[in-house]
Amino acid sequence: MLKILCLHIAHKQASYRYRVEQFLPYWKQYGIEFEPVCIVGKNYFEKLQLALSSNKYDYVWLQRKLLSPFFINLITKRSKLIYDYDDALYSIESQRNNKPKPTHPGSKQSIERLNYILKRASLVFAGSEALYNYSARYNASATFLIPTAFPAQSNISLPSKINNNSVTIGWIGSIQNLFFLSIIDDVTAAIQQRYPDVRFSVMSGKPPEGLKTHWDFVAWSKEGEDAWLRSIDVGIMPLVDDEWSRGKCAFKLLQYMAYGKPVIASAVGANYAAVLHGESGFLAKTLDEWRSAFEIMITNRALSFSMGQASLNHFLLHYELRHVQNKIVSLLQ
Repeated sequence: MLKILCLHIAHKQASYRYRVEQFLPYWKQYGIEFEPVCIVGKNYFEKLQLALSSNKYDYVWLQRKLLSPFFINLITKRSKLIYDYDDALYSIESQRNNKPKPTHPGSKQSIERLNYILKRASLVFAGSEALYNYSARYNASATFLIPTAFPAQSNISLPSKINNNSVTIGWIGSIQNLFFLSIIDDVTAAIQQRYPDVRFSVMSGKPPEGLKTHWDFVAWSKEGEDAWLRSIDVGIMPLVDDEWSRGKCAFKLLQYMAYGKPVIASAVGANYAAVLHGESGFLAKTLDEWRSAFEIMITNRALSFSMGQASLNHFLLHYELRHVQNKIVSLLQ
């Protein structure tokens, strides 16, 4: 039986839930013994003990954490290293307007550690094409594109009745990413004024602030996420076109798609692969294109419904949990 030690980030992080936790129930079906250990908060001696125990495993799977070269060397001398990441750790976050601290993405230390890990890894699992291209500069033969997965949902009821008067447009994401709603605020506010029956709903850790658009706020919870995703009619993902956003893995789009929702997204990075433009939703480069996409979704409900079906089909073919896990297993064996 293949044995893997997974050193992962904090349990509360979405990246852990969807790139580690959701696979845990299935590894034994593939003949793999998978041991997850949270590396966050470990002191020097605890990290040292974990690194020195690497020889007990066929692989050490390091999820996103940028360990120092000292620990990476200890691991790679004893086992094969897998590095898995889903953010552009080599760039400064879009919403950051000050110099990053050494442990933050885009800092000199983070870039140096990332590059060193990429060179030493036996396998690199990059969550988006931009991350794949970056990793391939340092370790092309070991780098593979592994999208963030999402489980297939049961009892997905796609709309069959057209109702032009009631449309809910939704955005789900972390507090840090609420920033992106400001990019399209002029458009969403204008749409809200022109179509009073259209609702804008946000699920996050807190309501957005300082926007012209009124967003109905739903506090995020693991238990409430399913009901909220079922309640919306259209899912959106605005981004700025910078290096950080180009590294994103389009995850919120996958959530919408898994529930058969048509999507509107900025034409940036992994969104190009997730959205079949004009078939499962729309990619927008300008505010005018955002406005046009909103109006089509609101006024042409038949098209919106067919896009939702195409969205679900595209998800099942490329991003569904077991499909992605099968790809990972093929690389391990």
